Amino acid sequence: MTALLDPLLGLDLGTWGLLLALAAAIAGGAAQSALGFGAAFTTVPALAIVAPELLPGAVLVALLPLSLVMLAQGFSGTDIRAATRLTIGRLPGIAVGAVAVALLPTRGLTVATGLVLLLAVVVSVAGWTVAVTPSSELVAGFLSGVTGTAAALGGPPIALLYRGRGASTLRPTLALVWAVGLVPIIGSLWVAGEFTADQARAGAVLGFAMLAGLVGAAPLVRRWPDEVIRRGVLAWAAVGAVGALARALVG
Repeated sequence: MTALLDPLLGLDLGTWGLLLALAAAIAGGAAQSALGFGAAFTTVPALAIVAPELLPGAVLVALLPLSLVMLAQGFSGTDIRAATRLTIGRLPGIAVGAVAVALLPTRGLTVATGLVLLLAVVVSVAGWTVAVTPSSELVAGFLSGVTGTAAALGGPPIALLYRGRGASTLRPTLALVWAVGLVPIIGSLWVAGEFTADQARAGAVLGFAMLAGLVGAAPLVRRWPDEVIRRGVLAWAAVGAVGALARALVG
C-alpha cells in the first residue's frame, strides 16, 4: 500500500504511519456521521504524530467532501440562521488563524495543535455549557475560525456551544458551516504561502478515507450510543495530543 500511496502523497510515511493516518480518517468519517464532529478529532492527532508538515491543509481538504455529503444528507434539518451567524463570526477568525500559521514553525504549530486538542477534551469531559445567543454564536464562530485555520480543529468551540442540540440538527448545521468556511480557510492559507501541493494530495486521499468511513462504517457505528462514540473520540484525541506534544518537544 505504501508503494502505491506514498508517491501520490509525496511523502514517505512508512507502512504504520500510513495505516494510522488512513484508519484515523475512516474512524473520523464514521464518528462525524453519528455526532456531527469527530473527523478532525481523530485525523489531526494522527497526522501530528506521523506527518505534522501536512497540517492543517491536508485535513481541511479532506473535510470538504465529507461536509458536502453530510449537508446533502440532512439539509432539511439545517438551522440556516445559526449557520449564518457562525460563518460571519468565523471570517475574522480565519484571518487571525492564517497569521498564526504563517508565524509559527512546524514544531510550534504541532504544539499549538496538541494544546488545542487537550483543551477541547478537558472542556468536553468537564461538561461545561454556554448559553446559545446570537452573540455567543458569533464568538464561537470567531474562535472556530482561529482554531479551524491554525489547527484544522474548528469543531470544539461550536460543539461546546451546541452541546444540547439534537444530532439531526447539529450534523447538517455544522456541515453547512464547514462547507462554506473551508474554502476561505484554504484560500487564506494559500495566500499566506502555507498551503502546499503535498497537503492537497494527502487531503484528497484522506478525504476518500473519511467518505469510506461515512458510507461503510457509519451504519455500524450508529448502532452504538452517541456517548460511547463521543468518549472514544475524546480518548483518542487526548492520546494523540499527548503523542504530538511529545514528538514536538522531544524532537
